[in-house]
Amino acid sequence: MEVFFSVLSLIPIVLLLLVSLVKGVKVGIYSGFAVTIVLFFIWDSQLITFPAALIAAFINTISILMIVFGALLLHQNMEHVGFINQIKNSLTNTHKEKKFQFYFLAFFLTAFFESVSGFGTPGAIVPLLLISLGFSPITSIVVVLLIDGLFAITGAIGTPVIAGFESTLDLTDYQIRRIYIYASCFMVISGSIILFFIEQILNKQGYKKDFHGWKLFFCIAIPFVSLSFFLKELTGIVASALMGVFAYFFLFTNRKLAWKPWLPYMVLIIFLLLPKVVPPLKTIVSLSLPFDNILNSSVSAAFQPFRSPLFPFIFASICAALLGKSSKTNLKPVVKKIVTIFIILFPSLAITQLMLSSGSQMPSMISSMSTLFTKTGAAYPVLSPFIGVVGTFITGSTTVSNIIFSSVQYNAAENLSLSKEIVLAMQLNGASLGNAICLFNIIAAAAVAGVGKYVSILHKTILPILIATLVTSLLGMLLLVIF
Repeated sequence: MEVFFSVLSLIPIVLLLLVSLVKGVKVGIYSGFAVTIVLFFIWDSQLITFPAALIAAFINTISILMIVFGALLLHQNMEHVGFINQIKNSLTNTHKEKKFQFYFLAFFLTAFFESVSGFGTPGAIVPLLLISLGFSPITSIVVVLLIDGLFAITGAIGTPVIAGFESTLDLTDYQIRRIYIYASCFMVISGSIILFFIEQILNKQGYKKDFHGWKLFFCIAIPFVSLSFFLKELTGIVASALMGVFAYFFLFTNRKLAWKPWLPYMVLIIFLLLPKVVPPLKTIVSLSLPFDNILNSSVSAAFQPFRSPLFPFIFASICAALLGKSSKTNLKPVVKKIVTIFIILFPSLAITQLMLSSGSQMPSMISSMSTLFTKTGAAYPVLSPFIGVVGTFITGSTTVSNIIFSSVQYNAAENLSLSKEIVLAMQLNGASLGNAICLFNIIAAAAVAGVGKYVSILHKTILPILIATLVTSLLGMLLLVIF
């Protein structure tokens, strides 16, 4: 019976993915939502838990919509005062090849914003800049999501490891450092696979003879691997900054940039970084409005308004308005997009919450799924990074994927006498890669860019991620044999 329910727990995930690929993301989400509701009550769940789970999902939906609102507001103000066009002209002068401009923005800004803030920030900002250069919206979103899937291992200054591993497992500092170095090695290998696919996408659009992205990729990958053991959670910020400096001095053909249109983004970066380094602000950001035992159930949630990049986005938007000497802001199109996103985002988050909250006397769907994974025995290392991918696909977060599955991975490694650090690094790498196929990220990035073809994005990201994850499995198994 236990095995039966473990297999049954996979149905919402399999259905969500397959239907999304065949019939479209909206159909997939609503189908998955309907099936999850049925399974929720089969799972011996209490009736009061159902509305409580939906309330928790609503709270989480608001948190994501805050990011989208802020990103849309900033871009609208930047466009209104002419800064987007000025940035386009500024970038055009940095290098004669358009493909270089594309890769520089995609790698530098995606890695930097992910390392500083996480929380879906790169997908809300970078595609819009790439689109302004004349690249197609879908290509821009796909590339940013794929690159974001590489650098989320140090997202939000190490939150996936700090909250996902350090807070849940009894690990030493040396073990944490080893996890980072292994994960960074996995990142370089999986990044090479992903870059191959990105090259194919750009080649089909007529950029075969232009600049190749390998130069910029290794400009960031080499310092990332070299420094990860020593810098841990700061690795992504430092590596992306070093890549930016190197590109500026050695790859730019014209270093005379117009800095004024970039100032709102600099303000955004400052306000994103300040809470990480100023203790009083760190305390404010960590403030949480708890919703414990919603409707007297076992379901709880928390709303952290200051952790979201919404307020940095607002400050950057004000900066853009002041610099552009404009006092007009049209919120109507922004609000309209937010309502459209909510209709599809809420049920997708509800699936996750219902799976986590299911069961009263028996384990939840997520716990049952974990039990199934641990029964694979010697084949477990092959599944390890895929578990991380599934966790992020379900929850929309590298950190939450680590929180849910870190103990499963740790215990499996211990029972199978495998290196815990390598197995956890495989979990971290898989959870990071999962950002590229996570429906929450796809919906948010597409909505900000004004794209409704969610399934087109998923079609283009899923194969690179599956192959990169498989390669991580094989490399991980090799390392497990050696170490």
